[in-house]
Amino acid sequence: MSIYYLDNYHILLLHTLLFHLVKGKVRHCDKNLDSLYYISMSTGMSIATAYRKALDLMNLGLIERVSKGHYVITTKGVLLLALMYIGNGISVNRDAFELAIDKLREDWDLEEFDRNEIINYLKLLYKGISKLGLSPLSINIGSLGKSVYYILPENISNGRISLIHSIAEYLGVSENEVRSAERVIAKALLDYLPSVRLKDGCRAVVTLTGDQSIKASPTILAIKCRIKGYSLNSDCPVALSLIRRAFNE
Repeated sequence: MSIYYLDNYHILLLHTLLFHLVKGKVRHCDKNLDSLYYISMSTGMSIATAYRKALDLMNLGLIERVSKGHYVITTKGVLLLALMYIGNGISVNRDAFELAIDKLREDWDLEEFDRNEIINYLKLLYKGISKLGLSPLSINIGSLGKSVYYILPENISNGRISLIHSIAEYLGVSENEVRSAERVIAKALLDYLPSVRLKDGCRAVVTLTGDQSIKASPTILAIKCRIKGYSLNSDCPVALSLIRRAFNE
């Protein structure tokens, strides 16, 4: 099987494992919902086909075997379903997409973000992956921090241009589309890049602009402010003052 292709059986197996994972958690169900035997019985897929497709998906990192005949969908598998829905909305149905968003919210620690913010971020991610000429199936993203790489232009560290503007220009979208996912992007950057913890409890990703040997000044790329939350290119005077003081010490 080509790694760039999943057939209807693969998609059905991913759908079913995601649905059963959520169903089992909600109902605290002891039934072996993740067993290929149960899946084959509930979907009409032959057990031989289920085992073959499960092996394909496991080799791709989309599912994991937890015991003999029992499998669980991975974060990469959940993300793939979400991106496939965003990309064409045909092979993945709306119910599976909604479950995928809920599971990503859990796996990526995004409970404080609303669904639209997460969906808008995934739309940017899909554009970034496509811009690089890649398939969602060919990339290996397990964490939020790793995902942000695919939406970032190369010049994010120069600090002279708004990061929102830079991302919008790079992806060919409006700045409003980037702003609609700003808080998720900020969290992703804080997970992806080295950050500094400020004395007031805030955490920030900082870059230096200007002549670094003479008059370099710090610029905040992303911040989690204990009062205002997540944002990009913060001009908070308190945070900037603390950062400058830390750089000058």
